[in-house]
Amino acid sequence: MGDDLPTQGGGLPTLGDYLANWLGFQLPSVPLPQTVKNLDRAVGKILLAAGENAEARIKANTGKQKAKGKIEVEGMYRTEEERRKLENRAATVKVAVDELNERQAQTDATQEIDDDWLNLYAKLAEDKSSEELRSLFGKILAGEIRKPGSFSLRTMQFLSALSRDEAHRISEFFAFVLSDELVPTPHDLNNEKLPGFRVRKLMEELGIASTSNPIGGLQINPQVLPHDTLCLIASGYAILIRNNSDETLKFTLACQFLTSLGRELYSIANPPKTPTEYLRETAQLVAKSIHRTRAGAGTVTVVIAIPAVDGIRAGNTIYAADVNS
Repeated sequence: MGDDLPTQGGGLPTLGDYLANWLGFQLPSVPLPQTVKNLDRAVGKILLAAGENAEARIKANTGKQKAKGKIEVEGMYRTEEERRKLENRAATVKVAVDELNERQAQTDATQEIDDDWLNLYAKLAEDKSSEELRSLFGKILAGEIRKPGSFSLRTMQFLSALSRDEAHRISEFFAFVLSDELVPTPHDLNNEKLPGFRVRKLMEELGIASTSNPIGGLQINPQVLPHDTLCLIASGYAILIRNNSDETLKFTLACQFLTSLGRELYSIANPPKTPTEYLRETAQLVAKSIHRTRAGAGTVTVVIAIPAVDGIRAGNTIYAADVNS
């Protein structure tokens, strides 16, 4: 293939040539035309944001041999500042492509990715030099390519002002999230060991989670049908509430809920495993609540289980409680 790239409408290079000849990436051949179109559009908008002559400079450099996975921007910039910004944007694109390669979608995108969203993304991504923030921005881009509208402009603006320490604390807090949206709160937050009152308050101040005050705060009121099981999935574990009775079991659990911002970030997070001590304490709260509301005979056991590919697999029991009337 020569140096001139085949182009789509608007003069943007096609994805395959763009990635194979310049950045050294490869996109799997998948029958997801809208997803591929979204990635084409995203790559063009983000990388051609270098200026009006960027496309010509790309074409002039695509004939060079590139190592697979290596980002080469030599000859693509006019100033060192432009080089830095282009390298940052290219790095987030690499993360996005890697993410799309590793977690291939089973269904195609249902709509086109928004130009305004991409314009803001390019502007914010060009100043992301740390590996952590590049990774976050790349995962956001991959998620938006798969399903436009998944990540709000507010989320990107929030990340652009986020410090590395705050990003680390948010990741640690996400280890305590159950069922993708809630963090149970004890009756006495002052004596809570994990995640701790200060961390909870920080998440509230950042807009990641709702109020941490268990008095007058939010709560869940689940029901477990007779001879059924309720699962609260954690990171690396799960709490199972098994109803072995002939009656419906009910319990109440005060919780700190993730906000829309928190849920968007949680969807791309890779939090550490949930501490088992915290899971035991949460299981005890569930057992005590069932004791208070229980009527009739029967037994419920609260155990820790391990998520598996085909669902939930019961592993070693870390905590179990028989709940009788």
